[in-house]
Amino acid sequence: MARSRSREEKRKKRKRDRPSEERGREEVRKDAMMKRIERQVQERIAARVGSREFERTMQEKIREEIERHFSLVKIEMDMKKKKLIDEFQQQRDQEERSKQELEAIIRTNQQKMQEQQQRVAQELGTQADALLQERGLLQKRQEQRRRALQKGIEDEEG
Repeated sequence: MARSRSREEKRKKRKRDRPSEERGREEVRKDAMMKRIERQVQERIAARVGSREFERTMQEKIREEIERHFSLVKIEMDMKKKKLIDEFQQQRDQEERSKQELEAIIRTNQQKMQEQQQRVAQELGTQADALLQERGLLQKRQEQRRRALQKGIEDEEG
Protein backbone atom coordinates (compact mmCIF):
# COMPACT_ATOMS: atom_id res chain seq x y z
CA MET A 1 0.00 0.00 0.00
CA ALA A 2 2.84 2.35 0.79
CA ARG A 3 4.19 1.79 -2.70
CA SER A 4 0.94 2.66 -4.43
CA ARG A 5 0.64 5.80 -2.39
CA SER A 6 4.10 6.92 -3.29
CA ARG A 7 3.43 6.19 -6.99
CA GLU A 8 0.27 8.21 -6.84
CA GLU A 9 2.06 11.07 -5.16
CA LYS A 10 4.81 10.99 -7.77
CA ARG A 11 2.25 11.04 -10.58
CA LYS A 12 0.52 14.06 -9.05
CA LYS A 13 3.85 15.80 -8.61
CA ARG A 14 4.76 15.14 -12.25
CA LYS A 15 1.44 16.58 -13.39
CA ARG A 16 2.09 19.72 -11.44
CA ASP A 17 5.61 19.97 -12.73
CA ARG A 18 4.71 19.35 -16.42
CA PRO A 19 4.96 22.26 -18.71
CA SER A 20 1.75 23.90 -19.85
CA GLU A 21 2.11 22.37 -23.33
CA GLU A 22 1.74 18.89 -21.96
CA ARG A 23 -1.25 20.02 -19.95
CA GLY A 24 -2.78 21.45 -23.14
CA ARG A 25 -2.32 18.13 -24.95
CA GLU A 26 -3.87 16.34 -22.04
CA GLU A 27 -6.89 18.65 -22.18
CA VAL A 28 -7.24 18.04 -25.92
CA ARG A 29 -7.09 14.31 -25.25
CA LYS A 30 -9.71 14.67 -22.52
CA ASP A 31 -11.96 16.71 -24.85
CA ALA A 32 -11.61 14.10 -27.59
CA MET A 33 -12.44 11.36 -25.11
CA MET A 34 -15.46 13.32 -23.84
CA LYS A 35 -16.71 13.83 -27.41
CA ARG A 36 -16.28 10.15 -28.15
CA ILE A 37 -18.20 9.22 -24.98
CA GLU A 38 -20.94 11.75 -25.81
CA ARG A 39 -21.22 10.39 -29.38
CA GLN A 40 -21.52 6.82 -28.05
CA VAL A 41 -24.17 7.92 -25.55
CA GLN A 42 -26.09 9.70 -28.33
CA GLU A 43 -25.89 6.62 -30.54
CA ARG A 44 -27.14 4.40 -27.73
CA ILE A 45 -30.01 6.80 -26.98
CA ALA A 46 -30.93 7.00 -30.67
CA ALA A 47 -30.83 3.20 -30.94
CA ARG A 48 -32.93 2.83 -27.81
CA VAL A 49 -35.46 5.50 -28.79
CA GLY A 50 -35.74 4.15 -32.33
CA SER A 51 -36.38 0.57 -31.24
CA ARG A 52 -39.81 -1.06 -31.47
CA GLU A 53 -39.64 -2.02 -27.82
CA PHE A 54 -39.23 1.63 -26.80
CA GLU A 55 -42.09 2.62 -29.11
CA ARG A 56 -44.32 -0.11 -27.60
CA THR A 57 -43.37 1.03 -24.10
CA MET A 58 -44.19 4.63 -24.95
CA GLN A 59 -47.50 3.63 -26.59
CA GLU A 60 -48.41 1.62 -23.49
CA LYS A 61 -47.59 4.57 -21.21
CA ILE A 62 -49.61 6.92 -23.43
CA ARG A 63 -52.53 4.47 -23.41
CA GLU A 64 -52.34 4.19 -19.61
CA GLU A 65 -52.27 7.98 -19.27
CA ILE A 66 -55.28 8.34 -21.58
CA GLU A 67 -57.15 5.69 -19.60
CA ARG A 68 -56.31 7.48 -16.38
CA HIS A 69 -57.61 10.78 -17.77
CA PHE A 70 -60.77 9.11 -19.09
CA SER A 71 -61.26 7.49 -15.71
CA LEU A 72 -60.97 10.86 -13.97
CA VAL A 73 -63.39 12.45 -16.44
CA LYS A 74 -65.83 9.57 -15.93
CA ILE A 75 -65.60 9.96 -12.15
CA GLU A 76 -66.23 13.70 -12.44
CA MET A 77 -69.21 13.11 -14.72
CA ASP A 78 -70.61 10.46 -12.36
CA MET A 79 -70.25 12.87 -9.44
CA LYS A 80 -71.99 15.67 -11.39
CA LYS A 81 -74.72 13.24 -12.46
CA LYS A 82 -75.25 12.12 -8.87
CA LYS A 83 -75.35 15.74 -7.72
CA LEU A 84 -77.92 16.65 -10.38
CA ILE A 85 -80.04 13.62 -9.51
CA ASP A 86 -79.87 14.52 -5.80
CA GLU A 87 -80.83 18.13 -6.56
CA PHE A 88 -83.70 16.96 -8.76
CA GLN A 89 -84.88 14.54 -6.07
CA GLN A 90 -84.73 17.26 -3.41
CA GLN A 91 -86.67 19.62 -5.67
CA ARG A 92 -89.26 16.93 -6.35
CA ASP A 93 -89.55 16.13 -2.64
CA GLN A 94 -89.96 19.84 -1.86
CA GLU A 95 -92.66 20.16 -4.51
CA GLU A 96 -94.42 17.08 -3.12
CA ARG A 97 -94.30 18.51 0.42
CA SER A 98 -95.65 21.83 -0.85
CA LYS A 99 -98.41 20.03 -2.72
CA GLN A 100 -99.34 18.03 0.39
CA GLU A 101 -99.32 21.17 2.54
CA LEU A 102 -101.56 22.94 0.01
CA GLU A 103 -103.93 19.97 -0.10
CA ALA A 104 -104.05 19.95 3.72
CA ILE A 105 -104.87 23.67 3.74
CA ILE A 106 -107.59 23.15 1.13
CA ARG A 107 -109.07 20.24 3.14
CA THR A 108 -109.01 22.33 6.32
CA ASN A 109 -110.69 25.23 4.54
CA GLN A 110 -113.32 22.94 3.03
CA GLN A 111 -114.00 21.42 6.46
CA LYS A 112 -114.31 24.89 8.02
CA MET A 113 -116.61 25.95 5.20
CA GLN A 114 -118.81 22.88 5.68
CA GLU A 115 -118.94 23.48 9.42
CA GLN A 116 -119.89 27.12 8.78
CA GLN A 117 -122.58 26.04 6.32
CA GLN A 118 -123.92 23.56 8.88
CA ARG A 119 -124.05 26.28 11.56
CA VAL A 120 -125.81 28.63 9.16
CA ALA A 121 -128.24 25.84 8.22
CA GLN A 122 -128.87 25.09 11.90
CA GLU A 123 -129.42 28.76 12.64
CA LEU A 124 -131.79 29.03 9.68
CA GLY A 125 -133.58 25.91 10.85
CA THR A 126 -133.80 27.28 14.37
CA GLN A 127 -135.07 30.60 13.03
CA ALA A 128 -137.58 28.80 10.81
CA ASP A 129 -138.78 26.77 13.81
CA ALA A 130 -139.04 29.93 15.88
CA LEU A 131 -140.98 31.65 13.08
CA LEU A 132 -143.31 28.66 12.79
CA GLN A 133 -143.89 28.69 16.53
CA GLU A 134 -144.45 32.43 16.47
CA ARG A 135 -146.80 32.08 13.52
CA GLY A 136 -148.60 29.27 15.32
CA LEU A 137 -148.95 31.49 18.41
CA LEU A 138 -150.16 34.39 16.32
CA GLN A 139 -152.67 32.17 14.56
CA LYS A 140 -153.83 30.84 17.94
CA ARG A 141 -154.21 34.37 19.25
CA GLN A 142 -156.04 35.44 16.13
CA GLU A 143 -158.21 32.37 16.39
CA GLN A 144 -158.85 33.10 20.05
CA ARG A 145 -159.71 36.71 19.24
CA ARG A 146 -161.91 35.66 16.44
CA ARG A 147 -163.67 33.18 18.72
CA ALA A 148 -163.88 35.77 21.43
CA LEU A 149 -165.33 38.25 18.96
CA GLN A 150 -167.71 35.69 17.60
CA LYS A 151 -168.68 34.68 21.10
CA GLY A 152 -169.11 38.32 22.00
CA ILE A 153 -171.23 38.87 18.90
CA GLU A 154 -173.26 35.77 19.61
CA ASP A 155 -173.69 36.81 23.19
CA GLU A 156 -174.92 40.20 22.11
CA GLU A 157 -177.30 38.77 19.65
CA GLY A 158 -178.67 36.17 21.66
